[in-house]
Amino acid sequence: MKSILVLIMMLVWLPVKAYAEHDFFNKVGVVPPKTSQPAPDFVVKNLKGQDVMLSDFNGKVVLLNFWATWCAACREEMTSMQNLYSSLGKDGVEVLAVSIDRWNEDRIQKYVEKNNLTFPVLLDQNQKVRKQYHVRGIPTSYLIDGEGKIRGYASGARSWDSLDSQDLFLSLKSNDSNDDLPLVDRVSILKD
Repeated sequence: MKSILVLIMMLVWLPVKAYAEHDFFNKVGVVPPKTSQPAPDFVVKNLKGQDVMLSDFNGKVVLLNFWATWCAACREEMTSMQNLYSSLGKDGVEVLAVSIDRWNEDRIQKYVEKNNLTFPVLLDQNQKVRKQYHVRGIPTSYLIDGEGKIRGYASGARSWDSLDSQDLFLSLKSNDSNDDLPLVDRVSILKD
């Protein structure tokens, strides 16, 4: 009897949790994939010349943002990304800003310093990671859960520091995977 009650509670709780998460995605303007796929790993340099791998952040929820210093919409969302990082970094939320500026590290460094950005800024000067993630326009962001799976995609600038956005990132901290529940009918984010 007790196991039946637990089963009934799980059947009621999972759809409610999936709906709540889906509601967070809608409010923030993020499109969840039909099924979550592992985020492609990569190695790039940071502004200090050190190698950084996406897999270095396993166990954290990651906002992976592709941007450039010449992109007005990219610059528009940077303050909200910094606010998100400042608010939720201690809770296991990481922001990785992948610059696609070509061979202009000084310009990127000056921008980071001028805007007091404290999250990791990574260099994709040869556009390899951008192509790996099929980024066609910027800013483009991917939301990656603690298990390294892509859980959402956003094209265009967002207010990443809104309460709805913070709720979304905190909901992705859970290790409960709802991959079997259809969140939206959408073609997979990454092509084979």
